[in-house]
Amino acid sequence: MSGIYSNRDLPAGRQAKDVSRRLSGDMAPVLADLPAGRQVSSDLKKDEVFYTVYRNLEIVDGKIRYDVTEIPAGTRGENEFRKTFGHYHKKPLPEIYEVLEGRAYFLLQRPTSPEDQSNIKEVYIAEASAGEKAVIPPKFGHLTINVGESTLVLANWIGLSEYDYDAYKKYRGGCYYVLNKGANIEFEKNKNYSHVPEIKKLKLKKNLPELGMEKDNPKPILDLKNSPGKMDWLINPENYKELLTIENLYRTL
Repeated sequence: MSGIYSNRDLPAGRQAKDVSRRLSGDMAPVLADLPAGRQVSSDLKKDEVFYTVYRNLEIVDGKIRYDVTEIPAGTRGENEFRKTFGHYHKKPLPEIYEVLEGRAYFLLQRPTSPEDQSNIKEVYIAEASAGEKAVIPPKFGHLTINVGESTLVLANWIGLSEYDYDAYKKYRGGCYYVLNKGANIEFEKNKNYSHVPEIKKLKLKKNLPELGMEKDNPKPILDLKNSPGKMDWLINPENYKELLTIENLYRTL
């Protein structure tokens, strides 16, 4: 496997055969507009790899897959942090991420209705560093931003659902752009949305035993493959409605 992804996290005997790469040119529909007269820096070419996803590294019961994503450090147009494209799940399934290396911001947004995805009802930034996790509740769109100084490496488990990128294409990305302002990280509202509320910062609670995470036993999420029952919430979220809410999953920063 290319990249910095460590073999210690690769499921035994598996190879990364399903690899997808987003190039800089592919990301054009979701990047913040540059100031008038400003050009994308010459070192960010259209055929440069913006990020890489290694899919289907592990599949449990033919229903849940394990992926790894690598997002290099750096900015585009001098101040927009590198990020993933962003999507909704066509099936309202949750997802769990773990940061293997680096520092991540997860931008979570929920529209008022599927018919009006430009009107955002709630939006959050979930912070996570190496060894920490984030959960995407059902019906939330999301993208991941590398706000660190090194390559961000993420692992995730998700039920087998297709992605819907249309809203992110239509509205030029998520409802906020995350910008590097030197000593500060700033959040700029995306004006292509009709309504965007103020953003709130979150951190996942450490003790969520119903989701296979216990405070006194912080194992990597890859180990969940040995306890498939603890991943039932990923494919049957309707049985975990009370738990799979922002209020019950996260604490406010």
